[in-house]
Amino acid sequence: MVVCLPLAAQQAAYIGAGGCASSNCHGGTTPAQESVSRILGTEYSIWAVSDKHAKAAQVLSNPRSKRMAEILGIQDPVTDRRCASCHVVGSPPSSLSDGVACEACHGAAEKWLGPHTQKNSHATSLGLGLAETKNPRKRAELCLSCHLGAKDRVVDHELIAAGHPDLAFELDTFGWAQPAHWREPKPEAGNTLPRVRLWAVGQAVALREGMKLLAERAAAKWPELAELECYQCHHDLRAESWRIQRGYPNRRPGAMQANLARTDVARILISVAAPEQKAAVEAALGRVEEAVQSRFAEGAAIAEAARAAAAEAERVVARLEAQDFSPAMARSLVEALTASVERVAGNGPHSAEQILMSLDALSAALTKNDRRVQQAMGEVYTYLEHPSVYNPRQFVTLFRKAAAQVN
Repeated sequence: MVVCLPLAAQQAAYIGAGGCASSNCHGGTTPAQESVSRILGTEYSIWAVSDKHAKAAQVLSNPRSKRMAEILGIQDPVTDRRCASCHVVGSPPSSLSDGVACEACHGAAEKWLGPHTQKNSHATSLGLGLAETKNPRKRAELCLSCHLGAKDRVVDHELIAAGHPDLAFELDTFGWAQPAHWREPKPEAGNTLPRVRLWAVGQAVALREGMKLLAERAAAKWPELAELECYQCHHDLRAESWRIQRGYPNRRPGAMQANLARTDVARILISVAAPEQKAAVEAALGRVEEAVQSRFAEGAAIAEAARAAAAEAERVVARLEAQDFSPAMARSLVEALTASVERVAGNGPHSAEQILMSLDALSAALTKNDRRVQQAMGEVYTYLEHPSVYNPRQFVTLFRKAAAQVN
């Protein structure tokens, strides 16, 4: 039985990517001029040829996935809810091989497919289930539903132990790697650097959703080790271990630590872009960290603290949606990341990856993807591909070298 269902709130059915493939709709091979069309007209072609989402179902058949399925007792990953809820979302039962298809992000199209082709029909289509992906908040929520997880889309410690990569996400970076099949918004009054606003709102939504997920897991089935910083346990304990040299500031050695990669960069962002909210957010996150470290067995206490932190994060989301990010503020954010990188790097490879993706997003907005800057970023990404030999000092050196290229 196929169980790759749309989100519970959706009533309409998926029609499949083939419904978007017509050459005079989204299946063209040459992008349309903006003066002629508000869309590129090549969206389906880009997805089918270059987008990894189109290969998401195929991934379930590679040797690693097959071994994971054996370990977990899953007969068919393509139809098992645990895998299919993300890897084939957007595809109807008749075309599961399409993987993560158009409707995974744009909404089940049964009701809006026809109307959305009409002139001035966007508002009508939204009412019929089309997703508003141009809105940074909505886009972040859509992406995070798989790339972070939700109640019905779970990458837990069992799945990771069986071989699934841990989840890491940053909205701007992942969007540019997709590759983009949309026209980027142009600067306008009140939104000087749209790409920086996208990054900022994405960080705040990820903080909120991360706290909500922690609350759900802590309340329902605790402990869930996927909510913790992986490398606090999975690391070398030799005498020269950087963790032993660093020590364990503000906590007992061996005390559990929440996944700080979900909070580190957001805290830096808030300190620069929403300083009036910093104290409330810091207090809320401090209560989460204290509950995890000192009352680890008390899932209810952790859930309560996480729910309160999610509420504070929602206030930040609303604040940043209206924030104008100027080049001066973007540079201040780069400076703040650089000033904090030593502390963040000390929280492990996941936090390091998050601060690097953020530097990448900000520098790309400021330098228009300058090749020299991107080369420096590439060196740091390459370093993080080997977390078993990660050393904070080495990462900090590479990070600062890349940050220095942003001028």
